[in-house]
Amino acid sequence: MTLKYNPSNNYTPRSGGAFILPSLSRSPMIRDVWADNLEEEFATIRSLLKDYPYVAMDTEFPGVVAKPVGNFKTTHEFYYQSLRCNVNLLKLIQLGITLLNEKGEVPEHCSTWQFNFRFSLSNDVYAHDSIKLLTEGGIDFNYFSTYGINVEHFAALLIGSGLLLNPDVTWLAFHSGFDFGYLTRAACSEDLPEKEEDFLQIFHGLFPSVYDIKYLLRSTERSYSFGLDALADALKLRRFGTAHQAGSDSLLTGHCYFKLLRENFGGNPPVAHNGVLYALREDSASAATPATPGMNG
Repeated sequence: MTLKYNPSNNYTPRSGGAFILPSLSRSPMIRDVWADNLEEEFATIRSLLKDYPYVAMDTEFPGVVAKPVGNFKTTHEFYYQSLRCNVNLLKLIQLGITLLNEKGEVPEHCSTWQFNFRFSLSNDVYAHDSIKLLTEGGIDFNYFSTYGINVEHFAALLIGSGLLLNPDVTWLAFHSGFDFGYLTRAACSEDLPEKEEDFLQIFHGLFPSVYDIKYLLRSTERSYSFGLDALADALKLRRFGTAHQAGSDSLLTGHCYFKLLRENFGGNPPVAHNGVLYALREDSASAATPATPGMNG
């Protein structure tokens, strides 16, 4: 699988200085990114990445609509095939990324970027319960069909941003198989491969340093059945923005990681946990079943 960009992506920037882009996040720390401000915000992220090389990430996507057919020897094999068939069938709705430094501090004024992708309730496939959850969380899908980002234009900018293929950047996420599945498919502009080991090889190349908080919980006395909100409550952390939006969830993910690191790992993550995604093959102890997409539970 190679990284590529198709220039015939039907992306047409709109003009007009008086136009104000929609804001969904309800927090000044979280900046909504649409087609019109995509390049500008990627430039800002590139300028900050050297000083804030930790990237907390979350996605929102339109649910689980398909189940793999066949005999599966292990739970992680079923999990990957469920991930694969849904990621290849559905579209990414939101990606949230939050930048942090080694102390867990975020940039002033704006810490988080919420990328809103082109998505249509009339034309695209989705699970009704997931869309209902996202709508209740403040997502107006009329904006997404009108102002949403073309994923191929996003991929071209992502590839050149310094966020990928960079061992100096550490990605942070929570129960993140589906999240990295969608991001890998977007970056490569190709469907995820049939074999889990092939996916993991691509994933490790794109994201050399990754910590999945749900997997980190295995090495603590805390319950790894926690969802993100329950973990944040246990760590006495406050949410900024709106739950079930990718920007707010990514910001909370970053705060959870550094608080967990200080309280349970002496400030240093266990190297053996680097690159292991909860419930996938390298997490051999997992008995997890596929997560409910968009809920990171």
